[in-house]
Amino acid sequence: MAIKFKPCSVAGCNRNAHRIAKGAGGFCNLHWKRFKRHGDPNGKNCMRGERIAWLLGFIDWEGDGCLQWPFYRGPDGYGRTRYEGQENTAHRVMCILANGPPPTPWHEAAHNCGKGHEGCVHPKHLRWATTSENQMDRAAHGTSNRGERCGNSKLTEADVRLIRSLTHATYAELAVRFDVSPWTISRAARKIDWFWLE
Repeated sequence: MAIKFKPCSVAGCNRNAHRIAKGAGGFCNLHWKRFKRHGDPNGKNCMRGERIAWLLGFIDWEGDGCLQWPFYRGPDGYGRTRYEGQENTAHRVMCILANGPPPTPWHEAAHNCGKGHEGCVHPKHLRWATTSENQMDRAAHGTSNRGERCGNSKLTEADVRLIRSLTHATYAELAVRFDVSPWTISRAARKIDWFWLE
């Protein structure tokens, strides 16, 4: 069987293209890694210093709407960059630059707009928040992955409401009926999980 060769889409590269990027042609592994890291397969247009300079240029930005990160964003939609020797999210770096360092290492850069997953780095949309505060924001903005939106969830909101109404059944019986563990039923019934549902 012959091996199919498709050249890398970068001019002058004679390597075999293995990877396809959104909105771009196929890249060899080397150019794919550069594209992933820098947003450019040649790794020249979006160097790390330029990213920090870009953030500093918008530190006092007052514009309406979200300020979108124009460089590489991960699969989750959040911008990525290096800052002080380590990989970080772009919105966290902007929060550090605009609001100073976090009060504790556990504080998170939270978005008032709920559009962090769309690459927002607007300095006026960012503040330091605890994990719990950030999760409450996500729930309020509808971007939380709790309940049915969680990839591991086997129960639906309707299931949980039904479980809570069936007070005569044991957790073991309900576990068989809904194909989950008695522990999952117990947590749903006692409002430890799915606590936001009435």
